[in-house]
Amino acid sequence: MEIPKLYQDYFKQNEFKALTKIQETVYMPFKEGKDLIAMAPTGSGKTLAFVMPMLETIVPKDGLQVLILEPSQELAMQVRDVIQPLAKLVDCKVQALTGGANPVRQLKKLKEKPEIIVATLGRLNELVESRKVKLGKINTVIVDEADEMLNESKLESVRSTISEMPADVQMTFFSATGNDIYNDMHKWFGQDFLLIDQRNDTSYTSGIKHYFVEANSDYIKSAMIRELAHNKKFLGIVFFNNSRSLHKVISSLNHDKTNFVSLDSKMSSQQRKTALQLFSTKKVNLMLTTDVAARGMDINNINTIVNFMIPRDDSEYVHRAGRTGRMGKKGNVITFGNNHDFRNLKDLVEVKVNTAYITNDGKLTEEYVPFTKNVRREESVEKTHKSKPKKRRRDQKNKGYHPNKK
Repeated sequence: MEIPKLYQDYFKQNEFKALTKIQETVYMPFKEGKDLIAMAPTGSGKTLAFVMPMLETIVPKDGLQVLILEPSQELAMQVRDVIQPLAKLVDCKVQALTGGANPVRQLKKLKEKPEIIVATLGRLNELVESRKVKLGKINTVIVDEADEMLNESKLESVRSTISEMPADVQMTFFSATGNDIYNDMHKWFGQDFLLIDQRNDTSYTSGIKHYFVEANSDYIKSAMIRELAHNKKFLGIVFFNNSRSLHKVISSLNHDKTNFVSLDSKMSSQQRKTALQLFSTKKVNLMLTTDVAARGMDINNINTIVNFMIPRDDSEYVHRAGRTGRMGKKGNVITFGNNHDFRNLKDLVEVKVNTAYITNDGKLTEEYVPFTKNVRREESVEKTHKSKPKKRRRDQKNKGYHPNKK
């Protein structure tokens, strides 16, 4: 299939030479109004896969017709930004509705009657309940990152939202990984779905290499991250399984005056926006985060992903890895841990994982190199901290203090 004439200039401007497989296979079924589930690797162009046929179904100036549901504020804004220049080609408007944004400004823009809304569930539900947004004339609903959006905590909210739409609304679901619920979609949504599965298409992830780096303590891991960040060619994201580990490393890197940004679910919308802007404009080359930013975030030329610890499951690994090597570019995924972690990682993921090492100047190599940069200093600092209470106890004892003395 050739690039549709409407989008040829856009493809040329962005140096896209042809449609990807997911874009090609989704185009006609979507345009024909079929209910579908589409899966494809991260970085294979899923957003454009639904945006292109969706825009060709829009009737300009005819009110709200398409709703796109996203799992995070950042992803909603990103998809909105992808749609905006293309929406102008068909004379229609798109608006993002997310929590944390200025509600007065959102309501003012809603009065312009956008044909497309990209929203997070929480903010959308608030506006539907207050009757500021009406879903009664929606023609198409697109659930992005569907494997997450249909998990136990969000499924009922998604179903409730869709129930506000016409009975014949077109339902489409897009994701990079599977979900057991895909086998029971008729039960949950009352329709049969066309399944388009392009997950085996590795042509867009062939540039990604997967490595395991032995690091037996958080001190060594932090020291390695610090040296990676000092490498001028490095542009990477470090993922943590929980906020506690994230903030521990934040404190360590702040102490060493390492330049980085962090993303956490507790940050305000403006704080997250500022962090993403600094990172995406390459003013900072290191981002630390939990999985808030794992899904769908498309930042150009990220060359390294680091798992501070082994991801909890294969799906989590896939979504993290998908931030690098997008559209066939080269990228590295590094996972830290001990020998036991390495065995678990190989059981967890389907890709080949090689052993690698980080040098004292922050480079990745498959040849053995011992990492010693500042590790002893950090460990000695920790020992000093642990010994302080004992020292104070001795000082108190020398002054006549006794723990049982009243």
